[in-house]
Amino acid sequence: MAQENVPFPRALARAAVTIATLDEPINEALILGNGDLNGLLSAQGEDLVLRLTKNDVWDARLDTALDPPLPTLRRLKELEEGEWPDRNWILPEGSDWHGPDSYHAHAYPCPRACALVRIARAACRPLVAKLDIQRAWAHVYAQGGQTRLFVAADSNAVVCATRPGAEVILEPIISDDIPAPEAGATGKCTWLTQIIPGDADWPGMTFAVACVSQAGLSAVAVVTSRESDDPLEAAIALARSTLERGPEALERAHIRIWESFWARSGLELADEVLERTWYRNLYFLRCVSKPGVISTGLFAGLLTDKPAWHGDYHTNYNIQQTYWAAYSANHGDLTEPYDRLITEYLPRARWLAGQVFGCEGAFFPHVLFAYEPPDPTQCKSPNGRQYIHHVWAFSMGVAGFAVQPLWWRYKYEPSRTYLEEVAYPAVRDVAIFYADFISQCERSGDKIVLAPTVSPEHHGWSPNFARNRDCAFCIAYFHSIFDAAMEGAARLRRDADLVQRWQAAKALLPDYPLFQGRPGDLVVDVRDAKPITYNIPVPTTPVFPADQITSQSPSEVRALFHRTLEHLKHNGNNAPVMLAVARARLSTPDAHDWLRTELERRERRNGTLSFNRLDPRFRFNDFGHYTEMFGAALPITELVLQSVGDVIRVFPAWPDWLPAQFERLRAQGGFLVSAAQNEGAVSRLRIESTMGGELCLDCPFPACEVRRSEAGPWEPATMDAHGLIRMNTTRAQILQFRDQPEPNNKHATMDRLR
Repeated sequence: MAQENVPFPRALARAAVTIATLDEPINEALILGNGDLNGLLSAQGEDLVLRLTKNDVWDARLDTALDPPLPTLRRLKELEEGEWPDRNWILPEGSDWHGPDSYHAHAYPCPRACALVRIARAACRPLVAKLDIQRAWAHVYAQGGQTRLFVAADSNAVVCATRPGAEVILEPIISDDIPAPEAGATGKCTWLTQIIPGDADWPGMTFAVACVSQAGLSAVAVVTSRESDDPLEAAIALARSTLERGPEALERAHIRIWESFWARSGLELADEVLERTWYRNLYFLRCVSKPGVISTGLFAGLLTDKPAWHGDYHTNYNIQQTYWAAYSANHGDLTEPYDRLITEYLPRARWLAGQVFGCEGAFFPHVLFAYEPPDPTQCKSPNGRQYIHHVWAFSMGVAGFAVQPLWWRYKYEPSRTYLEEVAYPAVRDVAIFYADFISQCERSGDKIVLAPTVSPEHHGWSPNFARNRDCAFCIAYFHSIFDAAMEGAARLRRDADLVQRWQAAKALLPDYPLFQGRPGDLVVDVRDAKPITYNIPVPTTPVFPADQITSQSPSEVRALFHRTLEHLKHNGNNAPVMLAVARARLSTPDAHDWLRTELERRERRNGTLSFNRLDPRFRFNDFGHYTEMFGAALPITELVLQSVGDVIRVFPAWPDWLPAQFERLRAQGGFLVSAAQNEGAVSRLRIESTMGGELCLDCPFPACEVRRSEAGPWEPATMDAHGLIRMNTTRAQILQFRDQPEPNNKHATMDRLR
């Protein structure tokens, strides 16, 4: 795709990262990647080092022989009022289990780093390093020459151009819980191989890394046993064939793929912090995700062989947030690895619903690993080779949260095939589970008490379940999944009996829990609780990410959540993306400024965003480059375009005094939206219908005209009492909207007649 197709090349170029040191791997390492193979580029003394990882390189062993029996809802209810020696565990009566369990006894299951690529004497001081995200490569200018590196976009090989005489060296990454790697040389190729042991239900894996150098150009390739029966032979062949292509051909192919990526959408903002953050975090996401690969975990690259929280998939927000920005940025294909993670887990989720809850449907816990066998009944390991946390796994809303991204992808790219084969089966089965769970809940008048459940990362199990009832997060996700399942069934014209059941179950859900305080009622996380300092901002999750409170909600409901948001306290760990989107959805006056402040206080020198604010120093920040922070591009998009509930809003929370424009951002319904705002007025609005169907636009003009084709006539657009324009569209139709000119404007009248 030609360069001129990138919507705003100057804005994209401004997002490049330029720094004068690479000494701190956490604050200065540059991220390179092709969606599968990725690396962290830093410096050690006078050497450059690239620490390589690959998404499918996992140590997936799971030692469930260390675990107690799986918890059950029946046993949990028995413990509610009985003797409960340790509320961290739901143990059978008389159990003498005392841990540690499989999660805490070993570093695995976890992803493993592949190798260290050392470029000797390439970082002689002084140096300047530039990460060009437009072309996805890094230049390091140092005394004596320069080095350029990129991970080839079309193959799992790192291409490194160095000054003559520089040496590229492969070094293994040693861990005390896997066998030592083997290293050797074949001709002019150096290599290493690593075996990762298996267990009774997982065969283990092998990967190989090979390096070939010639005339100042080196290629480092990584191949796993998932890709080849002989990873070493394949890695050597890939490294050699990469060099044979020559530098010019390698660069052309690489640039072409990344130009195609950037041509999908773009924005230009009169706010350099938000503008560069948007581009950088889409770049980071593309470095660790693309269709067909294993989903990235908690970290982009690994700073240690024992990543925090196993570097796994946490579904109580972390892994979903990684992908959030992709849908509206018109890069929904980047979420395919997540779709597959959930789809492949679905048979196990169905088994879990029965084993733990005695329910039909599917239940997703809050921790998943790569390569989990789909059929627990065929596993030789205890407990069906299933790890489950005895507290946080019982956040009942998490099952819905886990499948919501599949539904979002359908909403943004409404393919019937995808709905039928991917989104609906997962959403349907969680809705069945939710209806079954509701059927065993206690009644309080004409509503149920949604219990037992746990507020995500708050309270734990409390005596008599005092803080384990009617969680706002769970109520919101029960609503969300019932709504999605009913819409999906209607689209597919099936499951009428289930729809009736879901409607009845939805009607039984309790109201959101409230605290009556001086500023007025506030939503809190659970029934009968007071406001606390939240880790996950549970009280505002009905606004986002559950999508239950929208611009079309009653004014008193919006006021309640606006007040809740205004008074909510958070510790900063898991809150900024969720809270920033909630502010944008509610169009709060501080939406832009609040987000900008949070981004500025998290921005590292290498362009990544820290887990919490950088000052004062916070220990979790140093654990690695959190992929969840790549979701920070979403609240920036939400300031200029929203489509929750299928209603498109342009510049709903963008300051009037700041110019902004965007091209081909994606809205629900499959609409590509392009617009500009200047001096508080929308000056350009163009919408392309990729799938056909009804368009619902919250009109940004006092009166509006529409042109239904590129050269058609302008005609008045009809708005309803809520300012919404509803019109049917056809596939590939392009609509243009503008403020209706004054009747006495002769030039405007002539323009309408053309």
